[in-house]
Amino acid sequence: MSEEIKRNCSSCKMSWLNRCETLKDELQKQGINSHDYMKKWDIEHKVKSNFICDNYKSIYIEYPIEVSKINANADKIGLRDNRIGEFVKIRPCGKEYQNKTYLGLYLGDLPIGHSISHNPETKELNVSFNTNPAIFVFDLNKIVYGMESWWGIINNENDLKEITDNDIDNVWYIKALKQLNESEAN
Repeated sequence: MSEEIKRNCSSCKMSWLNRCETLKDELQKQGINSHDYMKKWDIEHKVKSNFICDNYKSIYIEYPIEVSKINANADKIGLRDNRIGEFVKIRPCGKEYQNKTYLGLYLGDLPIGHSISHNPETKELNVSFNTNPAIFVFDLNKIVYGMESWWGIINNENDLKEITDNDIDNVWYIKALKQLNESEAN
C-alpha cells in the first residue's frame, strides 16, 4: 500500500457502513443521522476525511506484519456452476465493441485476482481468490468477464435477440443510478 494513506475514518474498517459509535456521535454533532447520510454525503465525506479516533483500525494491511500461518483457500464458489458450457449472449462494455452483441460460451466463475486479509490477533494471513463470470467470445477469440459486459445465458430461441439499450436501462441498479443523478441535478 502507498505510504500516503491517511489514518482517518475513510481508511478505518470501523467506518464501513458506519459501525463505529465514535463516528456516529461525530456525525450527529454535524447534524447527520443514519437516515440522512445519502442526502448529506458531502458533509459525511468531509468528516470522515478529517476525523480520527483512538479506535482506528486500518482496512488495509499495514506493514511490517508478523505472520504465524498462511491459510491458502483455493476454493472458488460459482453460483452458476451448473450452467458451465452453455451458450450466452454477451455485449462487452468497451467502446471498441460498438455496442455489438456476441455469442459466447459460459466458462464459470474464474479467478481474476487474490483476496488477502490478515488477522492481527491470530497473526494468520488468509489468501483466497476473487472470481467473476468468464465467457469465451467466439468472434473475438478471447475471454470477456461479466464485470466488463452485459450478458445472459441463452435458455431458448427468444433469448437469441441482442441485448438492447432498453434491456440495460431496465436493470434495477441502472435505474437507481439514473434516479440518483436526476435528484442531484435537481
